[in-house]
Amino acid sequence: MTELNEIINNWTFALFDLARESDELLSQLSNDCADILKIIKQNKEYLKILNSFDLPNEKKYEMIDNAFSSYHPYIINTIKLSAKKHMVKYLDIILHNFIELSNDKLNIKYGYVYSTKYLKEKEITKLQMKLSNRFKSKIILTNIIDENLIGGIKIKVDEFLIDNSILGKLNKIKSLV
Repeated sequence: MTELNEIINNWTFALFDLARESDELLSQLSNDCADILKIIKQNKEYLKILNSFDLPNEKKYEMIDNAFSSYHPYIINTIKLSAKKHMVKYLDIILHNFIELSNDKLNIKYGYVYSTKYLKEKEITKLQMKLSNRFKSKIILTNIIDENLIGGIKIKVDEFLIDNSILGKLNKIKSLV
C-alpha cells in the first residue's frame, strides 16, 4: 500500500470509527457523504478553492459552514480538517470509501435492474424485497434502460446475475442447439 493510500484509509477509518456508535448514525453519515459526493462532483472548482494555500483557514471554514451546515458535524469537521491539511483533493475518495465501509457494516448491497423501459417504483420495491430475502441483505436497485434487451429484465447484484430477458433465454436456447 502506498503512503497516500494509507493516509486516505486512515482518514476513512477515523470517520468510520466516529460513526459506528450506532447503525442510525452510520446510515445518516453515509447518506450525508453520498449527498456531498454529488455536490463536489458538480462543483470541482470549490474543492480547488478549499485546497488553496492562499486562502486562510478561517475563510475556508466559513465557506464550509455556509455550504454544509445541514450535515452532521462529523462530516463538516472532516471537510474542515481536510481543507486545513490540504487533503480536499482526496475528499471524494475518502467519502466514497466511507460509504463502502458503511454499506458493509449495515449489510447493504447495491445492484442494477436492466429493462427495456423504466419500471414502476412499486415493481422495483417488490424486486428489492425478494432479493433482500435471498441475499439476507438490504438491496437497493437502480433501474437502467438497456436498448439491447428485447423484453424482460436482468438483475445484477455484486457478481450475481439473474437474466430473465428474452435475449438471455434466446442465448440459452442457442447454446443448447
